[in-house]
Amino acid sequence: MNLRTLAILFGLMVVMPVGSRLVLAQQANPALKALIEGARKEGQLDLMITSSQGEKGAAELSEAFKKRFGLELKMNYDLSGLESQKINQAVAETKAGVPPVFDLMQSEPPETLPLLTAGGIELIENWEALLAEISPEAYKVKEKISPSILKGYGFLWGTRLTVMVYNPKLISEGEVPKMWKEMGNPKYRGAFSVPPWIGVARMGIWKYDKDEWLEIVKSFGRNKREVLTFTAGVQRMLLGELKFVEANTYEYNSQKASDANAPIEMRFAEDFSPLRQTFYFMRKGTRHPNAARLFALWATSPEANRIYEKYSLIENLALGTGPVTLKTVEKIKRQKVEPMSWFDSPQNLEKFRWLATDEGQKYQQAIAKAQREGN
Repeated sequence: MNLRTLAILFGLMVVMPVGSRLVLAQQANPALKALIEGARKEGQLDLMITSSQGEKGAAELSEAFKKRFGLELKMNYDLSGLESQKINQAVAETKAGVPPVFDLMQSEPPETLPLLTAGGIELIENWEALLAEISPEAYKVKEKISPSILKGYGFLWGTRLTVMVYNPKLISEGEVPKMWKEMGNPKYRGAFSVPPWIGVARMGIWKYDKDEWLEIVKSFGRNKREVLTFTAGVQRMLLGELKFVEANTYEYNSQKASDANAPIEMRFAEDFSPLRQTFYFMRKGTRHPNAARLFALWATSPEANRIYEKYSLIENLALGTGPVTLKTVEKIKRQKVEPMSWFDSPQNLEKFRWLATDEGQKYQQAIAKAQREGN
């Protein structure tokens, strides 16, 4: 009696060689087997992959995915970033009733919310059972992988912890602002840049009254030297043109990976440490739904995480298994901070829902203007 026959008789999920590939035999879960067969018939997947992954990293991610499930797919991946613009386009597609450009998109929750509200995201049915087979490690923390109102719609593949990074040759750790609101202190005028997005600027409502926080954002909007992306701001800081900047931990990780002696250090803000979560979600009306479901769930796995960490140096604090993630966890423990997200409390979740209202949308526009123009 061969291995395949035994698998059929006892309902086992085994790994069997087929040519040079390893293919899962999904006798234990007919739904997963059907998903794989459906993806094979579709033959293609159009998706977004984080720009920091690069061509080589995106290719390795794609090959690992195909190998895991024994698929021969044409993987069309977009590495250009610009998530907010793409979400706006997706909302327009949904309202117009036209087929989506992407089968699978990625973004953070506040950007995702308008598309979810517009009905442009498809619920992945039976996701918990599928996740349990595809990534048992992610299933153990499924409430973090697909939380709250994103449950079954969005699937976490990475987290971005926002910190202050600084040039120790120009400013000591004790001189770096201890809280985000201190960036409005006149002594920091011209010492830092702000990003062209409102990640942290929007999250201040976790800790501050909305009106108070808007005035705080205006104060550091007036103090800033200029508006730069995280990467550009870090480069200017390394050149000595800025003393400190807001950035994600992957910017710090990237610089230290290239040069352990690079003049860059990091510290967490004491008023709140923003944990920005990035989710995959499947577009409603996608032309390749099975492949999209499969990738969204697989992207939560340790296998995918290792490839993301290898090229993007992006953690997954929910999964908590990769070497890059564990180094960040050590820093969190050492500085005794508690990273916060939109889903950590009923209060934060209520504010998250509020952002989708007309009032919340106008507030975000005011925050963006305050950060950019200082008024």
